[in-house]
Amino acid sequence: MADLRVPRLLFFAILAAGLLQFVKYFPLLPDRMASHFAASGAANGWMTKSQFLLTYAIILLPALFVEFWLHRRIAATPEKRLNLPNKQYWLAPERRAETFAYFEKFFAWYGCAFLLLEISAMGLAMRANFQSPPRMPAVPIVSAIAAFLVFNVVCIVGMLRRFSRTKKIQ
Repeated sequence: MADLRVPRLLFFAILAAGLLQFVKYFPLLPDRMASHFAASGAANGWMTKSQFLLTYAIILLPALFVEFWLHRRIAATPEKRLNLPNKQYWLAPERRAETFAYFEKFFAWYGCAFLLLEISAMGLAMRANFQSPPRMPAVPIVSAIAAFLVFNVVCIVGMLRRFSRTKKIQ
């Protein structure tokens, strides 16, 4: 079984930081707040604080799905429906547990990165509402998205490298 203590602890630390951020900023937000921003950073969508609260909660669900459920869904998928390089090798009975432990650990770390992006974006959206008119700062949000995209590329390359090779069977 994969050691998941560090990514799970990190996941809950990020979640706690997001909750603290929300508790700190929510009372200071206007009743009608900017919630969507154009590429220029100008606000172009609005919602109430209660709608924002609901949206924030809903936005966290995909990260929870990735962190705690996706690896189980993959493990329960019939072998013929899995698209994996060298599938017969990696899903052989002697390597099957190792393969799915890899996915469990992979998605635990991926869930952390995804949650960090979500918490960062929501924090930036909240802080943008402290200006008049509300404006999303371009550098932080673009940097967060770029970092997440680079993380995705590294993950994909790493996964392809891992599953594209096979160890010589003796």
